[in-house]
Amino acid sequence: MTLAAWKGRTVVITGGNSGIGLEAAKALRAAGAQVVLGCRDVARSERQAPGFPVRELDLADLDSVARFAGATEQVDALVCNAGVMGGPMLMTTQAIERQMGTNHFGHAALVARLLPKLSRVVIISSIAARGGTLGPTLTVEELTSPPAYAPQAVYANTKQANLLFAQELHRRVGDRVPVVAAHPGVSWTNLFVRQLRDEGRGYLVPPMRLLGPVFLQSAKAGAAPTLAAMSAPSGSFLGPRAFGQVRGRPHLLEVYGTATDPATAARLWDVTEQVIGLALPSAS
Repeated sequence: MTLAAWKGRTVVITGGNSGIGLEAAKALRAAGAQVVLGCRDVARSERQAPGFPVRELDLADLDSVARFAGATEQVDALVCNAGVMGGPMLMTTQAIERQMGTNHFGHAALVARLLPKLSRVVIISSIAARGGTLGPTLTVEELTSPPAYAPQAVYANTKQANLLFAQELHRRVGDRVPVVAAHPGVSWTNLFVRQLRDEGRGYLVPPMRLLGPVFLQSAKAGAAPTLAAMSAPSGSFLGPRAFGQVRGRPHLLEVYGTATDPATAARLWDVTEQVIGLALPSAS
């Protein structure tokens, strides 16, 4: 299966207005796919991604997720790409810590609502997932309102949650809906710019705009694992493997140890259902 197999089929990409999401969208459109971008700011996203249909989707608001899913009549593949990284302790509309609310809970709710229509799910994780500390005794409070907020530690947990969720979803539905996880290595995208500004270090943005593209791989290179995931077997995990998985061509990778414990995945599943108020697929 290649990208050409998606010709005439509809692919929804969350946060596809910039970075690796936009590069993946361009490649899929060039292959003939009908690509729809789900983005928080429609007007800005239409300027950033001209020619793509953009629909409002705020993953930090579960009501927005419900509206988006309810209005989505045709979709074949969902790429869970959007995310936030770092920044101060902020809450979503439903009073969930913003990083976990956006990166994990918002996407889990979207998957739950769209799954009956899907023929593939791609979930974008990160090499940061290696540093996640979620375990089989995790609590609702640990995910929704961490008592000792450390931005990068929480981000690592959100990416661990993405990978755990992908593995558990594969175990439950992979025989009928392929589920693949991927990570982009370290790519220069607006994610870094937003993080610096959120943390009050906007003065670093100009030099980073010069140095980032030199030392980090491009967004186009970072999108390669996403595109490879569109045809990989269910349960796969893809990403670059050069320089400690920082850059290079996509390869099949071993799932990080932080995401291989079935008990932790099952506990995350139960907590996720409690938080989003939706039933996720039952075990076969």
